[in-house]
Amino acid sequence: MNPAARYILAAATFTAVASLAATPVRADELGELKAEIRAMNKRLSEMEEQKSKVKALNDKVKQMERAKEAQASVPPPGQMATKTGPWDSFVSGRPVHIIETSGTDVLLYGIIEPTLGYVTNVNTKGASTVGLNVSWFSGNRWGIFVTQKLFPEDNFNLIARMESEFELPSGNMDTPGVIFNRDAWVGFESSTLGKFTIGRQNTLPRDVANIWADPYGSSKLSTGEGGFTNNNNFKQLIFYTSGGNGAGGQGDTRYDQGLVWKKVFDNGLYLGAAYNFGDANGPGGPNGSGPIPGASFDKGSSEAVAAGWNGGEFHVSAFYTRANVLEIPTIGSTNIGHIHQSWGIGGNWDGGLLRLNAGYMHYNADQGLVGMRNDDVVTVSGKITPSKFYDFELGWQDFFAKNAALTGAGYTFVPFKDASSAVATGTGTRMTTYASFIYHPIPNVDVYVAGDHLKTTGGYSASQTHKFTSADEVVTGVRYKW
Repeated sequence: MNPAARYILAAATFTAVASLAATPVRADELGELKAEIRAMNKRLSEMEEQKSKVKALNDKVKQMERAKEAQASVPPPGQMATKTGPWDSFVSGRPVHIIETSGTDVLLYGIIEPTLGYVTNVNTKGASTVGLNVSWFSGNRWGIFVTQKLFPEDNFNLIARMESEFELPSGNMDTPGVIFNRDAWVGFESSTLGKFTIGRQNTLPRDVANIWADPYGSSKLSTGEGGFTNNNNFKQLIFYTSGGNGAGGQGDTRYDQGLVWKKVFDNGLYLGAAYNFGDANGPGGPNGSGPIPGASFDKGSSEAVAAGWNGGEFHVSAFYTRANVLEIPTIGSTNIGHIHQSWGIGGNWDGGLLRLNAGYMHYNADQGLVGMRNDDVVTVSGKITPSKFYDFELGWQDFFAKNAALTGAGYTFVPFKDASSAVATGTGTRMTTYASFIYHPIPNVDVYVAGDHLKTTGGYSASQTHKFTSADEVVTGVRYKW
């Protein structure tokens, strides 16, 4: 017993004894006193027990508080750093942010595509080849895209792109001696004003026809650049959307010294306009590149307008382009030009599982001594996507060329090329059927098997057939986009 308890018990005992001494003690009173003493002893014992429990609880609380304080004093562990393996790096497949600040973003991106293929009639002897070809789907490329926020509150940004193409089998530049042969432009974009760019870039008709020309591009109109597949027997459709300046003169599907404006409105309406100053004949060309001496705004220039609409699952677009195609020997001197023009209209329905595309183009050209050329072009294609991992494509296109000039080697001129030197023409058709199966193990990788069949009739002579009336391609490849 602690001292306080002992004092209380002694006082109670002393009081009881004093009472006995002061008065005569009766038997019943003595019994009551003893019972009271026993009750007080019991209460003292209970008090001691409760006090021990309180002390134990206090000790436990203090122990828990010390543990909590100790835990709070240790900084929380960060995420354990792990080294990225080759597979993780491969799967990420995203553009690399070279510079990324609150106002500036510089991206490095690219496409690499090895293609193994079998091709018939690759020369005038009718020989075939098996091996690595220039990529069937997309030109191998790398590029840099820059976004600089100028007025963030108005979503107004300065933008620029530099893009280079190379051939995977050899590593050669696609255009010898020219680094940024695909894109070299600068401009601005805002939600109010749209997108305006200056420099080397896609022709406007190429971008808008991309949604229905074949099943491989985006189905929806945007202010971005679009294109058709790269090097195959049905790529020639792209030249009807030309009017730019290439290494061999006008007839490229890109502008040099181009000014292009595009805008997609909130209601889905798309509008675009473009002007291309006359160029001495494009990057790497024999006549140099840059403004043409003695040329006015019309000599060697081209103009284009476009309109379209994104209407849910339906998307339509149309274009018109006109080019003053200079006779190559006169560039920089007399600058004699001939008017070439084309227009096209088409659209697609994209229901997710199934996508259908259809379009029509018309082209006419002043070819000098051999007169006017008129072409009618039809393209139809479809895409089935049963799963996000694979899809099937099938397409057909036919060119009906009337009085088309022939080159000195006897091949039909590509649209928008200078044909003033021609002495002979041909009338005929060029039909191409193509199909592909594409497997997507991850979103940025395409593994494909594809093929096409080219057939010409009448006086149409395709350079790809080398004087024969047909050519075939069967290919397989992998396309890695990063």
